[in-house]
Amino acid sequence: MGTILFASDLDNTLLFSHRHRQPEDRCVERLNGAEQGFFTRETPDLLPQVVQRVHLLPITTRSIEQYQRIQWPDGTAPRIALTANGAVLLRDGQMDRAWYAASQALVRDHREALAAVLDHLTRQGGATSVRCVEGVYVYAAYPDIPAAERVARDWCGGSALQAVVSGRKVYFFPPGIDKGTALRRAVERFGPERVIAAGDSVIDVPMLRQADLALIPDAELLPRLPRERTRVCGRDCRFPDFVLKNVLHYAASLENT
Repeated sequence: MGTILFASDLDNTLLFSHRHRQPEDRCVERLNGAEQGFFTRETPDLLPQVVQRVHLLPITTRSIEQYQRIQWPDGTAPRIALTANGAVLLRDGQMDRAWYAASQALVRDHREALAAVLDHLTRQGGATSVRCVEGVYVYAAYPDIPAAERVARDWCGGSALQAVVSGRKVYFFPPGIDKGTALRRAVERFGPERVIAAGDSVIDVPMLRQADLALIPDAELLPRLPRERTRVCGRDCRFPDFVLKNVLHYAASLENT
């Protein structure tokens, strides 16, 4: 069996907020003392098996600080992780300076556009949160999905920034600050033979398209992906459990060939 890289989104893929909590789920993230993020009851048992067979690489829009809030079960914390939509590579919790410098080079020609959209969203009002993450992209959270969609539709910045809506949030990404680019860079750096990817939103699509096996929660993203390499979670299984079980099944199938 060759090296398998398991590139995974985090929120609503491997963990989820208190809004989706079920009895016996395990809290793995706190914010100001309040329970924030959860694993399913099965995840703490499945995750150690997964990390023994594949290289887990989280690829998340989270900032460094948000990522480091996660309390992974003993022995399962990823050695490497990509935060800020792939712009920051963490190795054992420390920033890889060369990786970040390359990401900054991608953003260099779009700094004025990022500053302009940040100023516009802040002055416009209506958002519950507006921020620039690690200096590489801007996002704003709104009370409801229609508000986020309206902001993305109405933005006329005259720049190359891509406005992407995911739930109640709208993100403004410069070219190259996307999960597809991040995964390509990771494959070039670490040289895996196979790639599994899991994600739940349009932000994950560029990453999912590149995988030998793509895992998604429902059929919404399916038209954007190669059907022959994509598996869709059924209604009888929670998505994090579906993801981890399919990773184990895929790894086992390669071991037996």
